[in-house]
Amino acid sequence: MLNFICYLLNGLSLGCIYALIAVGYTMVYGIIKLINFAHGEFYMFGAFVGYYTLMLLFGGSATGADVSFAALLGAILIAGISTGILAVIVERIVYRPLRKSGRIVALLAALGVSLLMQNGAQQTFGAKDRPYPHTFTSQRYPRMQIQPESLVPNARVMAERDVSVVFTVPKEHGRLTLVDNVVQRGNALDEFAKKRLDGILAQAKKDGCDATVYSYPAVTVTSYDGLIICVLATITLLLYLLVQHTRFGRAMRAVSHDFDAASLMGIDVSRVITGTFFIGAFVAGVGGTLGGGMYYNSVGPLMGLMVGLKAFVSAVIGGIGSIPGALAGALLLGVSEALVSSMIPQGSLYSDAFTFAILIVMLLVRPSGLLGKPASDKL
Repeated sequence: MLNFICYLLNGLSLGCIYALIAVGYTMVYGIIKLINFAHGEFYMFGAFVGYYTLMLLFGGSATGADVSFAALLGAILIAGISTGILAVIVERIVYRPLRKSGRIVALLAALGVSLLMQNGAQQTFGAKDRPYPHTFTSQRYPRMQIQPESLVPNARVMAERDVSVVFTVPKEHGRLTLVDNVVQRGNALDEFAKKRLDGILAQAKKDGCDATVYSYPAVTVTSYDGLIICVLATITLLLYLLVQHTRFGRAMRAVSHDFDAASLMGIDVSRVITGTFFIGAFVAGVGGTLGGGMYYNSVGPLMGLMVGLKAFVSAVIGGIGSIPGALAGALLLGVSEALVSSMIPQGSLYSDAFTFAILIVMLLVRPSGLLGKPASDKL
């Protein structure tokens, strides 16, 4: 049961990453009925912007010291704004001239933009993935500080809690926080583990660095997971306030309900569409920095391909065109993937197939999605 809860928490984090991309899919579709398959590449672009922001502006590196929270927040905002501007340019140059050409033409254009961005990134940054600049070391919560003297080696007694030592090491431009797992729950604290712990504490004291020993319960949440969940919750709240309680949000709902009638009533439809592209891409850029960069610690030109497809599946599961549906579908897909990968032998090999199997079943059983409204239009 405890393992199931841990898998569930991991799935929620994965679902939050999908949700940050799925929101853009569903917002654009809700306004102009376009499935923007280039949206996964906006996620990739945001990750690269965050990469170079951390490297060039804040002195980050893959093996460097921890960066401040302000630096990470700055990288997130710069990545989001840059990605939003790119989406506005793409909408103005590619999608706006094709707005009255039919959905199939716009869909093919979206696929073309996706391939162009993938190959352009490969030519610009190289085809290989590269490690992301270190932001901060992920730590687990809740935790309880314990005194090292209370840990008595005994090969016959199994530990009831995980025990780790959190310490810092000096770097060129600051300090790097490290976490060393001394003993895991269910294993014994032997003499070797105790000597290793004493050695870490002694070296930290010699270097004048902090070192603290913590014990952890069976179910914990990492700081990476907590940050991603908090960011998604904040963005969800802001989107709700934007859509429901602002003039621009009312215009978005009007255009989504009836494109032509909104135009006749004096709403600047082009401005609404441009703003929608910016907002959706901004959120995707934030997801690229947090998910593709910080969480997975890797960035590459093809990183948005599979994640973008899974975010699209999330939007379809929840009901494409519905922001709450996209969030629900993404969280459901993330939890499902985590459970399949963790509870089925070699389940990670089949997680992608499982994702698209869910899509097929959903299209057969409920094409409009969990929270979508049935429609007679055809793509």
